[in-house]
Amino acid sequence: MKQNKSIIVGIIVSLVLGLIATGYIVSQTRCTADGETVCYDKKTEMFRIEENAKILIQVESESLGEYAVKTWNELHPENEGALTYAVSNPLGIDVLSKEFPYDVMVVKQNDAAYFVDKFLDLGSDMDSIVGSKIPVQLQDTINLKGYYLVQNSITGSLFAYNETLMKELNFDTKDENKDGLPDVFETWDLIFKNADKIQEKIDVVFPLTFVDQESFYPFLTGGRWTLNLTKKGSKPGFDSREFSDGLELIELFGNVVLDKTVAIEEPKPEEVKPVDQTTKPAEVKEDTKDTKDTDKPKESESPSDSDKEDVKPKMIVKAEDLKWQYESAFFNRQSLFTIISDFDLAKEYSESTGDVYKFAPFPKFDKHHLTPRGEVDGYVGNGETQYPSATAEAIRILRTGEAVSIFQKSTGKIPVYHRTNMEDLNIQDVEVLDKIKAYNFHDTPPVMALDNNPNRLARSLYTEVDIMEPLRKLFNKEITRDEAVKQIVQLTNDWLKENDTMKEE
Repeated sequence: MKQNKSIIVGIIVSLVLGLIATGYIVSQTRCTADGETVCYDKKTEMFRIEENAKILIQVESESLGEYAVKTWNELHPENEGALTYAVSNPLGIDVLSKEFPYDVMVVKQNDAAYFVDKFLDLGSDMDSIVGSKIPVQLQDTINLKGYYLVQNSITGSLFAYNETLMKELNFDTKDENKDGLPDVFETWDLIFKNADKIQEKIDVVFPLTFVDQESFYPFLTGGRWTLNLTKKGSKPGFDSREFSDGLELIELFGNVVLDKTVAIEEPKPEEVKPVDQTTKPAEVKEDTKDTKDTDKPKESESPSDSDKEDVKPKMIVKAEDLKWQYESAFFNRQSLFTIISDFDLAKEYSESTGDVYKFAPFPKFDKHHLTPRGEVDGYVGNGETQYPSATAEAIRILRTGEAVSIFQKSTGKIPVYHRTNMEDLNIQDVEVLDKIKAYNFHDTPPVMALDNNPNRLARSLYTEVDIMEPLRKLFNKEITRDEAVKQIVQLTNDWLKENDTMKEE
């Protein structure tokens, strides 16, 4: 009898657990498009559409708009005609500050920072489904407390090399790990190692310059520092271990002749002053005058003039002599590597010279690709829309691989897409694919405001605080890394005292 009772209890427990599990699965796959929330159906892998929904979306090309309408009607025949589109460039602050004209809008990430509280929170499902195909560092803090902006395109400078010239210099251009860089130049250490060989035929290894703080930003990120490292507007992280570790790269740059046209002979150490003969050191004894001649160095033991000529003087470069020549040195084949921001100009030079330019991530330092900054545009939902779930579904469609491919071909812009999902894209242009992968390693300017002054964005700190002088001194070995950090932190603190406070009207 007891055995039967145990069996019955076991069956009941199993049924209860089964019902709980089924209820959980149903709750995770079914929800209601009630006009108040975003509802994702995990069974169909689509967002549900509210009854009688009508939404207007903004797109940047007609072909993308046509694709969105066609796909919507195919996936949601019961809501055919519910989606319409308007073609427009990304909306600026002047428009956003008045009213939101569409259910789905295209905005710059920097502008979006001012209106986050008016955008639709697209929810964790959109984050995991669509957001997983967007590099995390490109999302910045705008999606820290919700999922408001879906990054879609990016602009900014890229690292580049002349593949044709590289082959002429007898370097192997194979890229076995497919990260966009030849294996022989995968890291800055490898570039430094090959500096002499590079400069046997050309003048410049890499046209580094200390005259522009904006273009210098990537070279501060070798220790994984970025300007939004702390996620706090008034704490740029210049006092962090990451920032200090990254400055080691600046020190290493100072050990290499980057441009032989401005290299100078390293100054000899100052001669030691002779001992004052009027005062005898206490330890010197009077009988030293009896020192045997055999103890004196023979003239023949000193280096001969011919030996001195065989010793080549060490050449160095001063930071202040490194002029701006990212474009001129590269396009004139005097530099193997560079930073390119004007891609149209690069295309003109490539076509006229026949040289093949390749775009890639910045080489690694300490197993980490340097992190340049890029400006991002993306999709947001109108927080006042009557159809939040339908709005989310439209954005999901706009970020499918096919839609992103159509967007790129019709606008010429470079889409934001994670390098591990490139097979989703229907893009054959190798240069475009290289750029997409390279932008995976970019960062975006912080969108958070200063802690005590919401009227000033944190990114203005980097553009207004001149930190190049300590960096030049570090390169020149005039100060240590710790001293450079101390000086930069002080400059930053002085700026924060003036700006991180609300001004009285």
